[in-house]
Amino acid sequence: MSAPRLGYGIQIACAAMHWPECLEIARAGDELGYSYVGVPDHYVATPDGADPSPHLPLLDGWTTLGAFAHATSRIRIGPLVASNTFRHPAILAKMAASLDHMSGGRLDLGIGIGWFDFEHTSFGLPFDPTPARLRAMEEAIRILRALWSEPEFSYEGEFYTLHDAIAEPKPLQDPLPLIVASSGPKVGMPMAARYANHWNAYRTAADWAELNRLLDECCERRDRDPREITRSVMIPLYLEETEATRQKVAMWGDREWFLVGSDDEIRDRIGRFVDAGADQVIVQIDAPERNAETLRAFAERFF
Repeated sequence: MSAPRLGYGIQIACAAMHWPECLEIARAGDELGYSYVGVPDHYVATPDGADPSPHLPLLDGWTTLGAFAHATSRIRIGPLVASNTFRHPAILAKMAASLDHMSGGRLDLGIGIGWFDFEHTSFGLPFDPTPARLRAMEEAIRILRALWSEPEFSYEGEFYTLHDAIAEPKPLQDPLPLIVASSGPKVGMPMAARYANHWNAYRTAADWAELNRLLDECCERRDRDPREITRSVMIPLYLEETEATRQKVAMWGDREWFLVGSDDEIRDRIGRFVDAGADQVIVQIDAPERNAETLRAFAERFF
């Protein structure tokens, strides 16, 4: 089996987890050699991946990341991914630059168009149709890049307006790495080809490989070297196939959506992602406890 060229990352699902568990995960990832730890940018939990569970505890992702910046020393951190619908891009630019300083230049900023209509309705937030959200995200990325690099910036677009905006301090990293999590063939993938330092998707290996090929084609149409973009997959990890795990797999209808099963099955699934071009495999963990033990066992058996 091929090994990921840039290693393994972690995505903490956070639903039903309390702060001590999240902190233990981040510190374990830092110690064990994981390259990245990310958290979702959501305000309503979806433990099964779709249906809302608003009564479950769910920590704010950005506050959590600020604490991770202080509690870790090596591992890269970031939202996977920040929903562009939640905040004005000028505010996000300030938040990201601040976190980059707090972490000593370890932020990878993931951004997406937002998908969970329930939490928007619940919290009274606008939720435009998909085409509008895509156009808004492209404007947001342009604003982020400008505020991180230019001394002063004005902008008037379809969704956002800035007048002589000054955003200091600039991030420590130049450029600050931007993870674009988008997979639409007409708009999303061309956007990733134009702006992303890193592209991430949650797909089966076969679907991910096809999207990765499409990203290469989009880069070539823009005369961009495809090798400039890091490629990663986010995939849930279950080293123990419990009854709850079997029910979740059955609900999705295909084991290919998960790292689950024997060590050989998990190695084979990882290998197919890497052979398709993945630089990084980001394992999602969602148990309410003992996740650090899972991460240690995974590192010992698969790194």
